[in-house]
Amino acid sequence: MAKTKKTEREKMERQRFLRTLKQCSILYVEDDREIREYITEFLNRFCKTVYEAENAEVAEELYRRNHPEVILLDINLPGSKSGIEFCETIRQKDTKTRIIMSTAYTDREFLLKVVELGLTRYLVKPMTSEDLFGALEKAMDELSNIDAFFGEVDLGEDFFYHPKTKRLRRGEETIPLRRKEMEILEYFIAHPDETVSYEQLESSIWGRGTMTPDAIRSQIRNLRKKTHPGILENISGVGYRLSGKNT
Repeated sequence: MAKTKKTEREKMERQRFLRTLKQCSILYVEDDREIREYITEFLNRFCKTVYEAENAEVAEELYRRNHPEVILLDINLPGSKSGIEFCETIRQKDTKTRIIMSTAYTDREFLLKVVELGLTRYLVKPMTSEDLFGALEKAMDELSNIDAFFGEVDLGEDFFYHPKTKRLRRGEETIPLRRKEMEILEYFIAHPDETVSYEQLESSIWGRGTMTPDAIRSQIRNLRKKTHPGILENISGVGYRLSGKNT
C-alpha cells in the first residue's frame, strides 16, 4: 500500500507539472530547421504557445512582443549574436524569465560563463525528451517560487489553489485547509475530468486506514463550505468530479 501511495504522489506531481506547463509560453531559438520543427512540434503538445526563431535577432523581437515564461536556445546561432550574447541582453533587465540552453560545449570556461547568466539548466546535445522535461520541470518550479500566482489552478468563483505552495485563496484572502481536505482537493486536481469514486478516495488518501462513505462526504462538505458548492459535482451513486475552470 505504501508503494501505491508513492506511485499516486508521483502521478500527482507529474500531473501538476503538466498543468503548469500548459500555462506556459516558450521561445525556442534554433538555427537548424529540422531540429527546430521537431522540437517545436513536441513542445506544442504540452505548452500554451511556442514561438520559433532561427537567430538572436528574430528571437529578441519575439521576446519583446510576447514575453515568454521560458526561453530554450542553442548557444551557436547565426548572425551577429550568439546564444550567450542573447542571454546577456535578456538578463540586463529580466531575471524572471527562465532560460534553458542547449550546447555541445562542456568545457570549464563555458560552464563558468553560463552560471553567471542564471540559467535554469544547460542541456548537452543531442538532448532527449527526458532531459528536456527535466529542465522544464525545474523551470516551472523556479517560476512558482518567483511568482506566487504562477501555476495556480482556477477552481471557479474566484477561488484558486496553488499545489506547490499548498495555498487556497480567494482574492487576497488565504483560506486554511486541513491536511485531508488538502489531499482530497489535490487528488481531484490531479484527475481532471474524471469521476472519482469513494473507493478511489479511500485507497489513495487513507491508504491502509478505512474511511466510510459518510466520512468522505463530510470532508467533501467541508471543502464546499470553504470554497463554493459547485466545486465538486456529485455523480449519484458513484462519486464526484471536479468542476473548476482551469483543471
